[in-house]
Amino acid sequence: MRDGALTQLISMPEIADLVQVRRPVVTTWRRRHPGFPTPVENDRGRPLFDAGEVLDWLVETGRANRAEVEPDLRLHLLACLTGPAISTPRVGGRRAPLPAREMFAAVTALICLRHLDDEPLCPEGQPERHIVPALRERAAEVDWDDRLLRAEVDGLSAYPSWLAGVVDELIEAAWDCPRAYERVLAARQRFDVPELYADATVPPLGRLIAGLSGAREHADRYGTVRVTDQVAGVGDLLMAVRSELSEDTSMLVRAAEADPFLARIARRRLVVHELPDAEWSTDDAPDMAPDHSDIRILRLPYEPSEQRVRIDIDPLAAVADAAGTLGPEQTMVVWGPADLLVDGLAPYRSSARTRNKLLAANVVEAVIKLPGGLLPFRPGHQTALWVLRAEKSPESQGRVLLADVSDQPLTDQVVETLVWDIVTWRRDGYRPRDHLRAYASQVAIEDLLVVPRLPLTVNRPVGIRAKLQGRQLMVAQVTELEVALNQLTQPREPFHSGLAAQEEDRRTPTKPIGALIGEGQLLLRSGARIAAGDIRAEGQHPVLGPPELTGGSRIGSRRIDWQVLAERYPHVRLTDPDDIVVTLAPRLGVHRDESGFSVVEFPTRVLRVPKTERDRFTPRVLTALLNALNGARPAGAVRGPARLVDLQLPVLSPAEVARLDGLLASADERRALARRELELLDELCQLAVSGVTEGKLTVTVSHPTDGPSRTNPKH
Repeated sequence: MRDGALTQLISMPEIADLVQVRRPVVTTWRRRHPGFPTPVENDRGRPLFDAGEVLDWLVETGRANRAEVEPDLRLHLLACLTGPAISTPRVGGRRAPLPAREMFAAVTALICLRHLDDEPLCPEGQPERHIVPALRERAAEVDWDDRLLRAEVDGLSAYPSWLAGVVDELIEAAWDCPRAYERVLAARQRFDVPELYADATVPPLGRLIAGLSGAREHADRYGTVRVTDQVAGVGDLLMAVRSELSEDTSMLVRAAEADPFLARIARRRLVVHELPDAEWSTDDAPDMAPDHSDIRILRLPYEPSEQRVRIDIDPLAAVADAAGTLGPEQTMVVWGPADLLVDGLAPYRSSARTRNKLLAANVVEAVIKLPGGLLPFRPGHQTALWVLRAEKSPESQGRVLLADVSDQPLTDQVVETLVWDIVTWRRDGYRPRDHLRAYASQVAIEDLLVVPRLPLTVNRPVGIRAKLQGRQLMVAQVTELEVALNQLTQPREPFHSGLAAQEEDRRTPTKPIGALIGEGQLLLRSGARIAAGDIRAEGQHPVLGPPELTGGSRIGSRRIDWQVLAERYPHVRLTDPDDIVVTLAPRLGVHRDESGFSVVEFPTRVLRVPKTERDRFTPRVLTALLNALNGARPAGAVRGPARLVDLQLPVLSPAEVARLDGLLASADERRALARRELELLDELCQLAVSGVTEGKLTVTVSHPTDGPSRTNPKH
């Protein structure tokens, strides 16, 4: 590595901090184990070790996992650059520190730059003096209007080649740019930048907010979801919502952040996580006009205790303004101080009047009091959540759900149970007897408005989740399946293909795939030879080969682990979304990889339609044209072409391609709905048979579903 990046020096206290042990433990390792690395330098009597040698020793002795510790080592070295002194591999001694704020901005900007142009920050063989000018040119090319990273890259000053080299190593150790970016943000507390970690939340809170928002259900129903975060910070809650969605779901983001430093970090984070620039925008001011987002997230700021008691300040006014613009199927989640959202308020305070108005308006769906410690920088700060919706079912009109989990840690199980309690309450077909709640209790709103200073809490329901076991749980599952099936069977618009007869027969011209590749209209890439022992039923990347394309195996049933892929097949390139995977052995098979990130197995190959050439072919049209060739052969030929490049493809006009693509997209949508209905029916039938045979369910005489006559024929 350039500039000896792997030979950074590390002290014994820094080793202890890296592997999360106490300082005497490292001293014991050094004394009892002869293989422990020897110091390579001394700094005023303090031994300094080669960080790479220490990492190798920790991994070899089983005291650390390389995949986990190596990225942490890079982050540790980056954080040390902002400390009082920094080891330098070139001349020994210690380097002058870099400003922590500048360092963090530069690291995230470099990760984003590498993600955008997919090139190493320090290419092999590039002279050191050319690194910074090359980085600046690349930044100007990908971010000419300086909305993401250009200013940070232009501002690189002290030891830029060393910094770029460490960021390259961090990306390689973390496997890719998104994981590297998240690693940096997860270690934000190591950098002395208070605005980065002062308002940082714990991950379970993000999952709870994302689950209560109903983003996943909305996305599953409509294929896309629009999310607004009015105090986004570095985008923690936005990424929590994104993690709830499937990879093929489109998420449109609108965020606001008053601090330009945090806003640029959030922009870079969204870009690194493959949210296209046309689908997001980030404002630098927290005051945002009402929009048509499906999900809104509002965070009320932390206030010192002396400001919370002021009667002339009303933080809930912002909540009231936003709630007044909520429309059908829109949800808003508000997170803020518990003494404002839950605890009793003096009636003379403006916040008390605003809270009562919001409750009386019947827009508050749920109020949850949370445990302390969700804001690590302020562990004693108690917080709460509100869930607001403009529409409620007739059964929930005039009522609100109250929950108090402040007496227990916010574990994944608690998060899942809270989401179950509240999201189930809003679904179509809700039946109170079939959905007994574990934490939330249904309370009449008028009872909360009668008594002044009344806190929005209530005793927890008796029996909690145990009541949902057995029969009640099965009935609840049946209801969920019935609701999903009924949503799929709602009236749809008639399907119109738009197909009509041509006035006269016109033969469409054809071209071999080889000629189309030569003209740049298609790109061809070969598959990789993967050992059979490396393909398993579990793994991060699907393997696509002849078995998947010819019906021998279900797509996704054969997979490969990302660590095996990195160690044994470092040159394998994953598919991009909408790549066409083709094989001719044992017969023609075609598959459009909508999600991407798959491994293509030899002899299967990849056809890709460049974005600049999609007026002649779209991925969907190309797949259909290739499938239409199955079994086709030239006139007079005994068998079809033996090579992929010899296959003849029709060359359609751009207008015809666009219309055909629209027809195929509509057909794919109907096909997906049909598959989903079949899956739900299979699950319902399996549950019915299991419940009846176990004696937990019965089929009523007056069956609600009309069907064919069940009378037995006479023999």
